[in-house]
Amino acid sequence: MLLSSGLKLFQEIGKIQNSFNQDEIRKLQGSILSGRVKTINQNGTGLDGVISVEILSNTSNTTSNSIPKVYPLFPNSQSYPLINETVVILSLVSNNSSNNSIDTTYYYISTINLWNSVETNPLVLGDTSDFTPGTYFNEKGTINPLYSFEGDNILEGRFGNSIRLGNTVPSNTAPLNNNWSVTGSIGDPITIISNGLHSESPSFNSITENINLDDSSAYFTSTQQIPIEVSSQNSYLSYGGKEPTSPKVYTGKQVILNSGRLVFNSTQDHILLSSAKSINLNTVESVNIDAATKTVIQTPELYLGGIETAQPVVLGNDLVDLLRKVLWDLDFLTGALKNQLGVPVGTPIGPTNLVAQAINDNIGGYRAELSNILSNTTKTV
Repeated sequence: MLLSSGLKLFQEIGKIQNSFNQDEIRKLQGSILSGRVKTINQNGTGLDGVISVEILSNTSNTTSNSIPKVYPLFPNSQSYPLINETVVILSLVSNNSSNNSIDTTYYYISTINLWNSVETNPLVLGDTSDFTPGTYFNEKGTINPLYSFEGDNILEGRFGNSIRLGNTVPSNTAPLNNNWSVTGSIGDPITIISNGLHSESPSFNSITENINLDDSSAYFTSTQQIPIEVSSQNSYLSYGGKEPTSPKVYTGKQVILNSGRLVFNSTQDHILLSSAKSINLNTVESVNIDAATKTVIQTPELYLGGIETAQPVVLGNDLVDLLRKVLWDLDFLTGALKNQLGVPVGTPIGPTNLVAQAINDNIGGYRAELSNILSNTTKTV
């Protein structure tokens, strides 16, 4: 149904095109030009992206005229050309147009892909020393284009950064394989955001993303298995044999962030981590928690040292209360023993009296120390 409707639409367009006379065709051709960029405004004055161009002749790569101001056609998409690149130029309605007259302004659409390069596509006429892409832009010559599989939509920058709206593809059906099509069904969606794509030689050959080689990546998967090599040992000993599936073999829906460093910063409110199962912190070195006021762990059970830990911790206040009672009883006992007399009547019991006296003398110090054995920072229930 959709296909037949589309064919009818094209047939109608064809009829309209056939009805054009030669003057109309020449007029249409005159409104579509190609131009070589000479200057570009990027001084932050509200005219950023406005360029001046040399119009290229339709019959040769020579310049025949110039246009001092050509505006970006799309207001919400900034993709400015470099100097000496060529652009498609349209003559369209101007902001000076009124109901009675149509004034026109020149607009440019995009850079023409002369060299099939994601970095730069200059047209250098005559002296090659004239090639100056910009004030500071420098072509690295090491930026590979991304390979596009059937149906993919890819947005690429000039510097090895990209967004792929892709899918799972059958293996061995394209010149290049990827590392996300091992599992799942053909057409399962995947989105990949990359910054600092790895480089392969020669630089004009296409590549696919590699999460272990690219500088920074975000993978949004549906059924794909991503072979990420995590930095930590990936041992989940704290789970006691019920560990989660390793990230590199998991095949469900997941988001993977991979970079040299990750920073999650909240400027006004909380950072909330929520999971249907567990939250694992796995590190090569240490796990550090610094809090300005307090650290609270609310849980029915808390294991320190491992899931197999069997010894419970002591309740500090209860222990102090119990020790105070013991010291009171010990004070009473040693107070009696230090003055205990034996037989014959009135004869001191030498060793017992001395030991009791020494213990009784220390009890006051023990009581004082009880106030210092409780932590001022760590609490339990």
